[in-house]
Amino acid sequence: MSSSPDDVSFTIDSRLLEELGENLVTRNHVAVSELIKNAYDADATEVVLEFEDTKADDTTDSEIRIRDDGTGMSLAEVRDDFMRIATTDKIDNPNSDKYGRERAGSKGIGRFACRRLAHVLELTTTAYVEADGEYERTSLTIPWRKYESNQEIDEVTFSPTVERFPADGKVQTGTTIGLRDLQDKWNQQDFNTLRRNVSMLAVVQPTNRGPEYEPDPGFEIRFDAPEFKDGKGALSEQVHDASWGCLEGSLSENGEVSLSLDAKLIGNRMYSFNHTVDSLAGTEFKISYIPRDTKEHYRDPQTLSLERANEIAEEQSGVRVYKGGFRVFSYGGPDDDWLGVDKRRTTNRGRKPDDRFEDLSDTLDLHTEFEDTLLSFPNNRNLIGRVMISSSAELRMASNREDFLDNDLIKQLKEIVVLSLEWMTLQYSHYKARKAQEELQEETEKFLEETGEDDGSDRKTESEGQTQLGDLNGGESEDDDLGAEQTDTPDETVDKAINLLEGVADTATETMPEEDKQVSDEAVETATKVIRNSIDRKEQEIDFFRSAFSVNQVVFSFSHELRSMVSNLESSASRIEAVIDDLPEEQQPRFSDVIDDLRDMQGRFEDQMELFGIFMETGTQKEISPQNVADTVTDVTDAVEYIGDYYGVDISTDIPDLLRTPPMYESELYSVIVNLVTNSIKAVGTISDTEKAILVQGSSTDNGVRIRVYDDGVGIPDNQQGAAFEPLVSDPAENMYEGLSEQMPEELSEHLGKGSGLGLSIVRNIAQKHDGHAKFVDTDDWSTCVEVTLNE
Repeated sequence: MSSSPDDVSFTIDSRLLEELGENLVTRNHVAVSELIKNAYDADATEVVLEFEDTKADDTTDSEIRIRDDGTGMSLAEVRDDFMRIATTDKIDNPNSDKYGRERAGSKGIGRFACRRLAHVLELTTTAYVEADGEYERTSLTIPWRKYESNQEIDEVTFSPTVERFPADGKVQTGTTIGLRDLQDKWNQQDFNTLRRNVSMLAVVQPTNRGPEYEPDPGFEIRFDAPEFKDGKGALSEQVHDASWGCLEGSLSENGEVSLSLDAKLIGNRMYSFNHTVDSLAGTEFKISYIPRDTKEHYRDPQTLSLERANEIAEEQSGVRVYKGGFRVFSYGGPDDDWLGVDKRRTTNRGRKPDDRFEDLSDTLDLHTEFEDTLLSFPNNRNLIGRVMISSSAELRMASNREDFLDNDLIKQLKEIVVLSLEWMTLQYSHYKARKAQEELQEETEKFLEETGEDDGSDRKTESEGQTQLGDLNGGESEDDDLGAEQTDTPDETVDKAINLLEGVADTATETMPEEDKQVSDEAVETATKVIRNSIDRKEQEIDFFRSAFSVNQVVFSFSHELRSMVSNLESSASRIEAVIDDLPEEQQPRFSDVIDDLRDMQGRFEDQMELFGIFMETGTQKEISPQNVADTVTDVTDAVEYIGDYYGVDISTDIPDLLRTPPMYESELYSVIVNLVTNSIKAVGTISDTEKAILVQGSSTDNGVRIRVYDDGVGIPDNQQGAAFEPLVSDPAENMYEGLSEQMPEELSEHLGKGSGLGLSIVRNIAQKHDGHAKFVDTDDWSTCVEVTLNE
């Protein structure tokens, strides 16, 4: 094949490294997470992270070191894989060579993430070169500042140092990455986020992935970062400490089972019981309980989030069994419920706890009747832990080390562990009762303070002197960036009053100090006043919804008839069109106008039906799942496009194609977008300016998504913005519908509606249901901006 002097090829500017480093990886914790995943992919059993002076304002002497005991890299691998952009190694080899791990660092950006973190990268890696029968250690320093824009990437070279060592067992494989002269200083929140994001890897358990791989001994992440809280020790232990509670037990030679539970709110609890058992003395177990309904149950949500808890449940949960320190692979895992706890959950109705725990019913406050406490028994994926059987126990292992041969001893072991979990379940019930009492007391005092009924006297709760619930959540609010102080609406105050009355009623028969009883009596009286003063308003809302629901079936019936009518319009137009040439010539223009009118009417009907059809279809779907924001916004803006065209309104969007909400109903997201967009159309339609615009914008947040709708319409005064979210208030500033009727023909006005005053109230309720908010935010370039957040 011949080439021409004019042939061209791609070249690579060194600025590409900036795009792969600083711009692709925008957060410190993401960059370090990628390096930890690289250690996991290298079949390391342990990775140690050392932080030095990373909190200092002057980062010149700051350094992070990531040390692992993985397989390391030879000089050839450093050159061909580490130093090569867009290598296909992880695509060609999706599983690690030694243990068969599914590779976690799939992005292939770990080495370039180093540039995001620091100005200097120091790499030291040792690998065993089988062909030579020697160990090879490669050292390399990369000062990233050597790369400049308008410079070919291959113009910058580095000289590695290579050492060889005999295979005498004195040298170990592994990799150390040193990151010197950090780009940014770290804070406690950065460190907490790093721990939280890699917590699932920290609890990877020993696994056997088949005969072609060696048994995986597991993966441990250790920190040596004394400048941070929780900066020392194994992350796996921190995950156990972050759970609701950690149960530890041991079996003595005389058949005594000693239990210890360290749990949220109730502290450390001890218990022991006897169980006839042979040859299991010295066996110990450690099991943590991780509920997955709310992170409020976690002792340390800075380490354990709901997202990570779900990952652990899917991949690393279960109670594993070890004999003499070796994993017995047929016991324990997300799908191996050898204890039978899931089956117990389905059969516990009507079954009370073991008789030996009967005395606890008189000493523990429980959240339900003693006979019903086992309904809160954890399932297999709520548990993570291990049972360590002594090497001297008379449990014989099969030759493949996969199973035990003595089923009777295993049955006894199972009974002991399940009884221990029953005792833990009773403690969990006690925790829920204590939590409900403390929350009620806190809400009582808060309610009295908000309504002005608090006499200002000091009141002490039952748990005074213990850590408060707010402190347990790290003392940081997830909504610190919301700006102005949030105040409760009348509806929210009424709801609080009702909830408070229900809470007081639930605890009325329980033991309570006299001073607390007085506080509750005052709260009941104040709450009753609020409800009575609000009853007229509630009745108006109920009357409105009653009327709306009464026509529900009629609306659905009408939708089917409407589709038939639209089809008839097209058929009628086509029939007239087919015979128009047979009519007298002087009558043909009149019939042509009729055809145009029919088709125009058909188009308008179809536009309305498209928007209505969205709710007809999504309203029947019951599954909750992440929703694509861009697709939903496109559906809605397409359906109202003809109205925007009438006013000359430019409706634009700025939403990432892959942006998805947390799990929610599809109809909920449509309700949010429809109400916000149609409100903006009304606001823009009120003015007579020639340039009119609406922008729908979406972006991700740490906890979910943020949706903003901007418009340059009539706007709403600051003092009326709160009222706009109230139900049955359709135009609080009284500046919209009069101008709208002047700008809009009556028939088009009917398409948008004159407003029931429920739209923004519905939006706010949906946002609050998903731990988010709906509010007006200030913006320099637009008259109005409504922001909605939807969180996990």
